[in-house]
Amino acid sequence: MRAAAFGIDLILVAGAPLLLASAIVLGVQAASRAPTGLDAGFRAAQAVAVGLFLLRDSDGGSPGKRLFGLRLIRRGGAGAGLLQSLLRNLPLLVPGWNLVELVLLIRRKDGRRPGDRAAGTALVEA
Repeated sequence: MRAAAFGIDLILVAGAPLLLASAIVLGVQAASRAPTGLDAGFRAAQAVAVGLFLLRDSDGGSPGKRLFGLRLIRRGGAGAGLLQSLLRNLPLLVPGWNLVELVLLIRRKDGRRPGDRAAGTALVEA
Protein backbone atom coordinates (compact mmCIF):
# COMPACT_ATOMS: atom_id res chain seq x y z
CA MET A 1 0.00 0.00 0.00
CA ARG A 2 2.92 2.29 0.74
CA ALA A 3 4.22 2.04 -2.84
CA ALA A 4 0.76 2.65 -4.30
CA ALA A 5 0.31 5.72 -2.09
CA PHE A 6 3.70 7.03 -3.25
CA GLY A 7 2.65 6.55 -6.88
CA ILE A 8 -0.57 8.51 -6.34
CA ASP A 9 1.41 11.27 -4.63
CA LEU A 10 3.88 11.53 -7.50
CA ILE A 11 1.04 11.93 -9.95
CA LEU A 12 -0.77 14.53 -7.84
CA VAL A 13 2.04 16.66 -6.44
CA ALA A 14 4.78 16.35 -9.03
CA GLY A 15 3.27 15.08 -12.24
CA ALA A 16 0.27 17.38 -12.48
CA PRO A 17 2.14 20.73 -12.19
CA LEU A 18 4.90 19.62 -14.57
CA LEU A 19 2.46 18.15 -17.06
CA LEU A 20 0.42 21.34 -17.05
CA ALA A 21 3.53 23.50 -17.47
CA SER A 22 4.79 21.27 -20.29
CA ALA A 23 1.45 21.45 -22.09
CA ILE A 24 1.41 25.24 -21.83
CA VAL A 25 4.99 25.56 -23.08
CA LEU A 26 4.31 23.17 -25.97
CA GLY A 27 1.10 24.96 -26.91
CA VAL A 28 2.71 28.40 -26.87
CA GLN A 29 5.73 27.10 -28.78
CA ALA A 30 3.52 25.48 -31.42
CA ALA A 31 1.26 28.53 -31.79
CA SER A 32 3.93 31.18 -32.10
CA ARG A 33 7.38 32.24 -31.18
CA ALA A 34 8.00 31.64 -27.51
CA PRO A 35 7.54 34.82 -25.49
CA THR A 36 10.31 35.93 -23.19
CA GLY A 37 9.95 34.55 -19.71
CA LEU A 38 8.39 31.26 -20.78
CA ASP A 39 11.36 29.32 -19.43
CA ALA A 40 11.01 31.14 -16.11
CA GLY A 41 7.39 29.99 -15.93
CA PHE A 42 8.45 26.40 -16.49
CA ARG A 43 11.11 26.72 -13.78
CA ALA A 44 8.47 28.12 -11.45
CA ALA A 45 6.29 25.06 -12.13
CA GLN A 46 9.27 22.85 -11.31
CA ALA A 47 9.80 24.72 -8.04
CA VAL A 48 6.12 24.30 -7.15
CA ALA A 49 6.34 20.56 -7.87
CA VAL A 50 9.42 20.19 -5.63
CA GLY A 51 7.76 22.21 -2.85
CA LEU A 52 4.59 20.14 -3.04
CA PHE A 53 6.65 16.94 -2.97
CA LEU A 54 8.61 18.03 0.10
CA LEU A 55 5.55 19.18 2.03
CA ARG A 56 3.12 16.48 0.89
CA ASP A 57 3.10 14.67 4.23
CA SER A 58 2.26 17.65 6.41
CA ASP A 59 -1.00 17.43 8.32
CA GLY A 60 -0.60 13.72 9.00
CA GLY A 61 -0.10 12.34 5.52
CA SER A 62 -0.23 12.87 1.80
CA PRO A 63 -3.33 12.42 -0.38
CA GLY A 64 -2.09 9.00 -1.50
CA LYS A 65 -1.54 7.86 2.08
CA ARG A 66 -5.00 9.00 3.08
CA LEU A 67 -6.53 7.25 0.07
CA PHE A 68 -4.96 3.96 1.18
CA GLY A 69 -5.78 4.39 4.87
CA LEU A 70 -2.29 5.30 6.07
CA ARG A 71 -1.34 8.05 8.50
CA LEU A 72 2.03 9.63 9.24
CA ILE A 73 2.56 10.23 12.95
CA ARG A 74 5.30 11.64 15.16
CA ARG A 75 6.56 10.01 18.28
CA GLY A 76 3.76 10.29 20.78
CA GLY A 77 1.01 9.84 18.18
CA ALA A 78 0.54 13.43 16.94
CA GLY A 79 0.21 14.03 13.21
CA ALA A 80 3.29 15.04 11.26
CA GLY A 81 3.68 18.71 10.44
CA LEU A 82 5.55 20.80 7.88
CA LEU A 83 8.99 20.30 9.44
CA GLN A 84 8.58 16.52 9.69
CA SER A 85 7.40 16.36 6.09
CA LEU A 86 10.39 18.39 4.92
CA LEU A 87 12.90 16.30 6.90
CA ARG A 88 11.28 13.06 5.79
CA ASN A 89 11.14 13.83 2.07
CA LEU A 90 14.26 15.94 1.48
CA PRO A 91 16.60 12.91 1.23
CA LEU A 92 14.47 11.52 -1.62
CA LEU A 93 15.62 14.40 -3.85
CA VAL A 94 19.23 13.18 -3.71
CA PRO A 95 19.86 11.09 -6.85
CA GLY A 96 20.35 7.44 -5.96
CA TRP A 97 19.44 7.89 -2.30
CA ASN A 98 15.84 6.88 -2.97
CA LEU A 99 17.13 3.40 -3.90
CA VAL A 100 19.12 3.25 -0.65
CA GLU A 101 15.96 4.22 1.24
CA LEU A 102 14.01 1.48 -0.50
CA VAL A 103 16.56 -1.20 0.38
CA LEU A 104 16.79 -0.03 3.99
CA LEU A 105 12.99 0.14 4.25
CA ILE A 106 12.65 -3.46 3.09
CA ARG A 107 15.31 -4.66 5.53
CA ARG A 108 13.91 -2.94 8.63
CA LYS A 109 11.31 -4.74 10.68
CA ASP A 110 9.61 -1.57 11.85
CA GLY A 111 9.01 -0.32 8.28
CA ARG A 112 10.70 3.04 8.85
CA ARG A 113 12.95 4.42 6.16
CA PRO A 114 15.92 6.71 6.98
CA GLY A 115 13.77 9.77 6.23
CA ASP A 116 11.29 8.59 8.86
CA ARG A 117 14.03 8.19 11.42
CA ALA A 118 15.46 11.65 10.64
CA ALA A 119 12.02 13.24 11.03
CA GLY A 120 10.97 11.12 14.01
CA THR A 121 7.92 9.79 12.16
CA ALA A 122 6.28 6.45 11.45
CA LEU A 123 3.71 5.40 8.87
CA VAL A 124 0.78 3.53 10.42
CA GLU A 125 -2.61 2.28 9.32
CA ALA A 126 -5.30 4.82 10.18
